Amino acid sequence: MRDRLVREVDRVIGATDGLSSEQLAWTPVANGANSLLVLAAHTVGAAERHILVNIAGKKPSGTRDEEFAAKADIAAVRARWDAVKRGIVDVLNDLPPGRLDDDLAGPASTRSVHSMIVHAIAHASEHAGQAELTRDIAKQRS
Repeated sequence: MRDRLVREVDRVIGATDGLSSEQLAWTPVANGANSLLVLAAHTVGAAERHILVNIAGKKPSGTRDEEFAAKADIAAVRARWDAVKRGIVDVLNDLPPGRLDDDLAGPASTRSVHSMIVHAIAHASEHAGQAELTRDIAKQRS
């Protein structure tokens, strides 16, 4: 599961490769659509909250609101992902098998650790598809 989560977030980050600042900042006209930069920032932040905050009890390095206000600084998003990825790998590598069935405390209390990991993968996968489609459209516009 760890590798799948990392792979899905890497897909989002990879969708930004080789794009201009304008392409990264472009937002489709569809209601509720986001730019590639916002999708990348939010996907990294959500993975951090799902695993490092909800499962490991760490403090988040940013907020959801900051992710959706992201400006064209993909280098900062990539740097955050590098740090978050290392944390996710460490947490999930060290997770005792019996902990998967534990209920999480706080706002995520209706989810087990296992369910939170599955949710993190599904969430990242959804945004990976959105990012790849947004990238393809942004490239065609240029």
